[in-house]
Amino acid sequence: MRCPFFRKMVSGLLLTAVLLLAASAGQAAELDLQAQYPELKKKLLERYQETIQKLAGAEKAYEQRIDSAFPTDPEFKREALPEGYRPWWTPEVRGEMGEPATAAPEDVEKLFVSALKYSSQIRAFSDLPLIRETTIQEAEGPYDFRLFAEGRYDNLNEPVGDILRTGGSDRYKQYSRSVAAGIRKKFKLGTEVELKQSLEGIDTNSIYFTPEDQAWARTRLVVRQPLLRGAGTKYNQSVIELARVDYSISESELRRQVESHLLEISRAYWGLYLERAMLVQKKKLAYETEKIYHKMKQRQGLDVQASLLARARSQVVARQLDAVEAEYAMRNAADRIRALVNDPALVSSQGIEIVTRQMPRHDLEDLPVDQALQTALENRPEVEQVIRQIQAAAIRLMRSDRETLPDLDFFIETYVIGLRGDYEYGTAYSRQFDTGGPSYSLGLRFEYPLGNNAAEARLLRKRLEVRQLLSQLDTTVQNVFLEVQVSFRDMLKNYKEMVRRYQVMESTAEEIRDLVERIDNLLVQDEAFGNALYRLMDALDRMSEAEATFARSELTYNLSLYNLNRVMGVLVSVNNIRITRDKEDDLPVIRLVRE
Repeated sequence: MRCPFFRKMVSGLLLTAVLLLAASAGQAAELDLQAQYPELKKKLLERYQETIQKLAGAEKAYEQRIDSAFPTDPEFKREALPEGYRPWWTPEVRGEMGEPATAAPEDVEKLFVSALKYSSQIRAFSDLPLIRETTIQEAEGPYDFRLFAEGRYDNLNEPVGDILRTGGSDRYKQYSRSVAAGIRKKFKLGTEVELKQSLEGIDTNSIYFTPEDQAWARTRLVVRQPLLRGAGTKYNQSVIELARVDYSISESELRRQVESHLLEISRAYWGLYLERAMLVQKKKLAYETEKIYHKMKQRQGLDVQASLLARARSQVVARQLDAVEAEYAMRNAADRIRALVNDPALVSSQGIEIVTRQMPRHDLEDLPVDQALQTALENRPEVEQVIRQIQAAAIRLMRSDRETLPDLDFFIETYVIGLRGDYEYGTAYSRQFDTGGPSYSLGLRFEYPLGNNAAEARLLRKRLEVRQLLSQLDTTVQNVFLEVQVSFRDMLKNYKEMVRRYQVMESTAEEIRDLVERIDNLLVQDEAFGNALYRLMDALDRMSEAEATFARSELTYNLSLYNLNRVMGVLVSVNNIRITRDKEDDLPVIRLVRE
């Protein structure tokens, strides 16, 4: 019993015996590999818990070290923006800025809903699972009942070398026609069954042929049952389970692609918010710069030199040009949203202004890094896809292991036959069961290639593929952890940058207020203030740049929140998006809707 061949053969025979007994009792259980996926996933992901704890501990230590590097003076130790703070440009950014026929107030969630309904890109993504799903039905095909029928006519005219064949004629002539019909079925236990009914009419020129014009009827039943290779529901249903696993992989791929598309929409939205904020800021800067220029022009020849006035004039023209460029940038950003969402309500020959009603968040996301890592490990589509691939590889390994067994088939064939002359087919059919008894044969068929090289090579290949996929899972998880760490750090960095940019903006605003007070004092004292006006113009430039930088920091921080949800694999779930199925033009469709 130490020989692998005999050990596999005996174990296969025992397994087959159990399966045959269960099938005879009507209790042959079907294997449900899909139900095993959660357990497989849990076991595979348990290996990374220690890594998560180590990464989380290291991340906290890094943050403490970075925080301690900043000055401890409370004046520079601002941790957050004032509660309820909104920039001065918020009302204009949330309102209509142009003169189109229609304004379309939008926020990120509303754009998500529109994209799920109208986006051609998402529709293209959603067809992938439907295409893969057809392979499940295709894999069920070999287990369908198969009806068959055939008809045949034969006309023999052959020389004879034995007078006993015809009784005198030197040519043997036979005329026959036959029809046959039946049904075949392969079961998931591996059993193949065929039931066939045939009718045949024969006439010859032989004097020994009796009765004349014979009518034959035959009912035949054939059963073949593999006992080793190819036996059992686990082996035979594995092709169907592989198709189901492939379908599950396509569902994960759909979620990954949808999340990437939604992230692009959020990026486009915040890009439009930024461009609208920049337009408001640049228009105000152009207006304030022109006001100062006119004041300087009134003092030309007093305390404003011609060269200084020329420089101020050039700044006015440059700021006006900046405002025009910001207008075009805003339109480009709005068109990017239209291209991603494909909502017909956002397109009109009269022009539609997309109004950004959702304001950026200014509070810090309260999310521990270990929770972010764990969430990504459990929800990232890429991790699910590799685990599904491991599941499929395990099924293929099982099939290859079974295929190393020899072919050992049990078969049984039985039939009844009836005969009648004068082509009385009805009587011949009834005589099958009225006279005589059934004929039958049964036996075993054995085949095994010496060396079994092909099957053993396939088995080795499948074992190596499983090992390769386990390594691929490690690589995928490490890349996911890297993405989470980078995104988590970006979120913290962008938040701190936003807070610091707010401080820079406030300090610049304080400088401008001081300059304005000095100019007012100079005006009261009737002293020269032409240079102070130019310094005010320069300070306004720096203020505008500080405001633009703060607006960019708002964009990067809020976009980093969406990106963090994407790298954790929850951008779809946190927005309550679910998959539904419907029909359109007699074809199945997958629709993604927001609850």
